[in-house]
Amino acid sequence: MARLVSNLVKVLSVVLVVSMFGCSDQLKQCQQDLTAAKKQADELQKLHDQAERARMAAEDEVTALKAERDRLKADLAKKPEGWDKVPGGALISIEGDILFDSGKAELRKEGAPTLDQITDAIKQRYPDHEIYIFGHTDNDPIEKSGWKDNYELSCQRSLTVLRYLRNAGMRNYLAACGWGETRPAQTNDTEEGKQANRRVQIFALDPKLRGQ
Repeated sequence: MARLVSNLVKVLSVVLVVSMFGCSDQLKQCQQDLTAAKKQADELQKLHDQAERARMAAEDEVTALKAERDRLKADLAKKPEGWDKVPGGALISIEGDILFDSGKAELRKEGAPTLDQITDAIKQRYPDHEIYIFGHTDNDPIEKSGWKDNYELSCQRSLTVLRYLRNAGMRNYLAACGWGETRPAQTNDTEEGKQANRRVQIFALDPKLRGQ
């Protein structure tokens, strides 16, 4: 009997040892699985954080683009500086003394920036419009400059402006003419009035509104 009990104890001891070693292996495997799962979870969290940052950056960019679009639309809705809305399009008037010396049709160096601004405005806001350039003078007769009359002087000045716009890359339909002293803006009885009458007008005609 004692011998049987002793053998049973031995068997149970072996079973217990095997059982303990088996649990230890399972625990070790569980720990390894847990570590791997945590590592994977950390990697997924990093990917999520990156995606969230990218989404927020994209939203910020879309917001900025919309704001820029709205700003550009508002700018386009504004009247370009110096331009007046008139039937059929828009008109700007430039003092002749800014562009030309007295009795001359050559463009003054100081007049180029003004024409550059006008060129930019036409390209941006009136790219499809027909451009008509009108030269005007005061009523002082031609005496020393060599022109036949104020008609010729005003025509040559409008042509000078036309060629400048064309050389600046404008591809609109362009036409030039001179009114001489026949369409004064103010009286020619004063120096101020004469100065106002010496001018060049640029008319941007919307081809859709031609004849209206």
